[in-house]
Amino acid sequence: MGKIGRILSFTLITVFLVFAASLAYAQGEAASREDVLISILVKKGILTQEETKAIEAEAEATQKKHEQKIVEDIKTKGLAVPNALKGLSISGLGYIDYSVGEIARPGNKETNLNKFTLTRGYLTIQKNINDWMSGRITSDITRLSTNGDPNNSDWEYRIKYLYVELRPHDIGGLTNMQAEFGQGHNPWLDFEESINPTRAQGTMAVERAGVFNSADLGVSLRGNIYGKLADAKAKTGNSHYDGFYGSWHLGVYNGGGYHNDEANSSKALEGRLSIRPLPELVPGLQLSYLGMFGKGNKSPYTSYEPNYIVNMGMLSLENPLYILTAQYFQTTGNAAGTWVTPDNDELRTEGVSVFGRVKMPFITERLGAFARYDYFNQDKDNKIAHNAHYNMYITGLSYDLYKDNIILADFESVDYGSGAGLQGAAPKADNRLGNNNKFQVVYQLSF
Repeated sequence: MGKIGRILSFTLITVFLVFAASLAYAQGEAASREDVLISILVKKGILTQEETKAIEAEAEATQKKHEQKIVEDIKTKGLAVPNALKGLSISGLGYIDYSVGEIARPGNKETNLNKFTLTRGYLTIQKNINDWMSGRITSDITRLSTNGDPNNSDWEYRIKYLYVELRPHDIGGLTNMQAEFGQGHNPWLDFEESINPTRAQGTMAVERAGVFNSADLGVSLRGNIYGKLADAKAKTGNSHYDGFYGSWHLGVYNGGGYHNDEANSSKALEGRLSIRPLPELVPGLQLSYLGMFGKGNKSPYTSYEPNYIVNMGMLSLENPLYILTAQYFQTTGNAAGTWVTPDNDELRTEGVSVFGRVKMPFITERLGAFARYDYFNQDKDNKIAHNAHYNMYITGLSYDLYKDNIILADFESVDYGSGAGLQGAAPKADNRLGNNNKFQVVYQLSF
């Protein structure tokens, strides 16, 4: 990238950030005057933090009562909601990305990066059919090239989720259960992404490494352990996967992920167990294990059917003001069945990921700083290449605009070993990838 191009790019970023900050300020002035008044009263010592939380809770309860009154008025006045709209919800989630920097290429080379893109675009329709049954369909955009030419591509929609959800009765300590039949969640990534709020920046460590993705065709059952943690949002900052003693998820899937058709007749058994050991004392602490056991998605008639095994452990600590996670995982092969040697031996890999985020209430509770470190060794036994590892470093800021609408600005750098392939790819002897650095601004659109 030339000097003029870099100056222009960073100028555009500056203009964007100034515009975003102005928009956020205007939004805050128009919609959050009450928040400003409360903050002033707290600073002057007129209100305590406990009183502030009580006021906010009372305001939320008043809003809910107002909404319930509207519903009751509709019923009593005979303004019935059409059956097709009862229990129907429509939501959207998108990541609008601008990145500038350089992408690593073999032979210690780089190519320039300077582009706007849409890294995700989900549209979800959910419908409650009755008290114990519902359906969901989520479409997802992706770039598909024409005739293998990456410069000739277009946006295409694909199905991310399409499943029926059944809600069975509690069985002892197994509570709040949900069964999915169809193309549903795998046991891990939705759980991790509910803890890590920076998914807009990029995928989680195990998916970015190329081990598996977030959805697959099959049947699964998940639930809580002994009910729900009361006031989970207030205590941990997270209302998802709010089991009192934790949660669990067990399923049988095709195994290849939602990107690919099933190439063999094998099925993968996948399960997650998350334990909240001290729900009263340290409600945000969880210990989680993930296990996946199956075959890589390769046809047994055209190639060797490799093993696919994942073992992962994660410690997470959540609080409304901070989040800390640390995980370690080992794999044999991957979901796609592509991590094998020319002699059809599966590659063994291992990875580490550490993530942290802290909010800055001394500036504004909307602002947060985050950092992440990933290490991944694509060939632990050096079957294809030595030094087949990479280290990834991410640091950035996030600003919460309104109801999961977020702006992130971050810097990402990846150092590759001499035998490493790009993230998600297999290793290659003496590949010698060059530098990989980028500055990124992402808007997370949520409605």
